[in-house]
Amino acid sequence: AHEGPVWSVCLNPDGSGFVSGSADKTIKFWEWAIVEDSDAEEGAPTTAARLSVECAQTLTLPDDVLSVKFTPNGKLLVAALLDSTVKVYFADTLKFFLSLYGHKLPVLTMDVSSDSTLLVTGSADKNIKIWGLDYGDCHKSIFAHDDSVMSIAFVPDTHYFFTAGKDKLVKYWDADKFEHLLDLPGHHAEVWAIKVSSLGDFVVSGGHDRSIRRFEKTEEAFFVEEEKEKRLESLFEEDLEAPDREPLDGLPGAPGADKSD
Repeated sequence: AHEGPVWSVCLNPDGSGFVSGSADKTIKFWEWAIVEDSDAEEGAPTTAARLSVECAQTLTLPDDVLSVKFTPNGKLLVAALLDSTVKVYFADTLKFFLSLYGHKLPVLTMDVSSDSTLLVTGSADKNIKIWGLDYGDCHKSIFAHDDSVMSIAFVPDTHYFFTAGKDKLVKYWDADKFEHLLDLPGHHAEVWAIKVSSLGDFVVSGGHDRSIRRFEKTEEAFFVEEEKEKRLESLFEEDLEAPDREPLDGLPGAPGADKSD
């Protein structure tokens, strides 16, 4: 099929097949097909039908394809390349539409909102970017994780989304307000993948710690400002516990501290 590793697969929204993106710099379009196998046993031929796929079309790109995604309305095909760019094509004609620049390292994951208006990309540069798919403008760039962003998933019928990173965390975001809403700790190693349920009532994550975790939505309210304060307190405590921490300016023992008293 491909002449190099396959890094990404995405189902076609119309259910007719799927696409695959590969290190051989191509995206292949596959369609479901019913194949009949004929077996002859003891002079009595029999026919068995099985599901297979056929390559209907191939799109060649300028670099390795790391991630590929259809918009839910089926109108656009988005591809993330090894050169850190994201290319957008019309799904029916495969004509070029947009090129999205901005990430400093390759985009490893991306997802499109249910209304096909927003694209969120996650990169090895630890950032996520929120793009508008009408003109390709970058709405916001956010430092999201302390290591590479490995997976992104929108909550269906909303502009909320989850990210997973090599920093062992799953995070919850608001793409309209550009806000970090919540951290979901639990993994003890890198988180490789996340998936949100069709109803948006739970999210499943898989990590390098050989565990799959399910986070369920509850009726318990949380407040964004309180969550921010908790994260700041945690960072402050980590700073205090660091053995090689340099004293902060103005504190006793710090260079330049006022010793006149």
